[in-house]
Amino acid sequence: PVPTRYSTIMTLRQRAFFLTAFALLRADAFQPTSHQSISLPRSGVGLAPAHRNRYSQASKIVPPHLDTTSSPSALEASPVATVAAVAVAPPSLKVVALACLIPTLLGYYKSEYGVSYAYGTAVATVAYLILRALPVSSVLPVPTAIAACHASAVFFYGIRLNLFLMYREIFVPRFAKMRERIEERTIKRGSRLARTPFILSCAVLYGCMTAPLLVMEKIYGNAPLLINGKDWPHLALLVSSVFTWFGFLLGAIGDLQKSYSKARNGDDHLVTGGVFGLFRHPNYTGEAIGWTANCAAAFVAVLSAGSGWLHWKKYSPYLAASIFGCMGICTVLSAATVNLEQRQKDQYGDTEEYRAWMRGSWGGVFFKKKKLEKKASDAEENAEKVIELDIQDEDAGTGI
Repeated sequence: PVPTRYSTIMTLRQRAFFLTAFALLRADAFQPTSHQSISLPRSGVGLAPAHRNRYSQASKIVPPHLDTTSSPSALEASPVATVAAVAVAPPSLKVVALACLIPTLLGYYKSEYGVSYAYGTAVATVAYLILRALPVSSVLPVPTAIAACHASAVFFYGIRLNLFLMYREIFVPRFAKMRERIEERTIKRGSRLARTPFILSCAVLYGCMTAPLLVMEKIYGNAPLLINGKDWPHLALLVSSVFTWFGFLLGAIGDLQKSYSKARNGDDHLVTGGVFGLFRHPNYTGEAIGWTANCAAAFVAVLSAGSGWLHWKKYSPYLAASIFGCMGICTVLSAATVNLEQRQKDQYGDTEEYRAWMRGSWGGVFFKKKKLEKKASDAEENAEKVIELDIQDEDAGTGI
């Protein structure tokens, strides 16, 4: 899918994305630092004062609920409390910007690639850069911090999406034909350089979607996944990470089931069993759940790390970027859901199977039922404000 028109005048949404990107590049909160070999703080050993938010041994922030000065310690019995040295510094903002921009340049070659392979590659690359900068435990040769669990979910999503798109393009001929039709229509609208505003806005969107990973790396990069004791910030981050994994796994299962069912029963088959019995569009709904939980993790991490004007000023560009990224992708997914619901109603609305399926399944939190009353052409026109959806071929799985 590609935009219906390209203009040298940026839309308000594109301007907002660029302003957010500029604020991020000006911020100094996440400059690269070199990790040192440290052990997570024990009771009364090597700790800064209770209200300071940095280790004395390293540059990581100590969230107040993990400061063990006044209470002996939730971390003490953790099997992954000790971390090994890491030579790779966290990615700078410029590196993150390049990681999001370079894959999106594929849109100059094939416009559809800018919102499919570029999407998966950008988010997976940023997640990988975060993972390789996190310290590994003394028990396992992989990062075991709670930030690693969170980043791994995004890395899984990006790699899984690209593999699915590649399979679909190679083994399902109608998708290769769809891509060529989209490219032909795009070329008729203008030169390849006319795609620049859209390509740049996509790169900014991908960067905003991965902003929570930077927050988690900075605040919780050394915090173990599991700790003894109970505290709401750590529990809330665990819940956010679990829901991020749940959403992306739900989308993967939905894509796998729909692809298998349509390959076996034909393209006109309506899939109503399995996960589709509970979620009408598990690929879109799962993706929305995953990115919403990803955004929530950033806010929980910042809330748990401190308070005061300077603290919020430091992190506000990243929280703003997280909101922009979450709202941007959820708007695209909502438009796709509305369009698909309308076409399914037009095609299967007279069957009892469809009516029973509608009564017993959930369409997603971003879906508005009143839009179903509009004609299919109206639904398509609304969706085109964000991205162009192919009327015939989009009913097959994930892809922006």
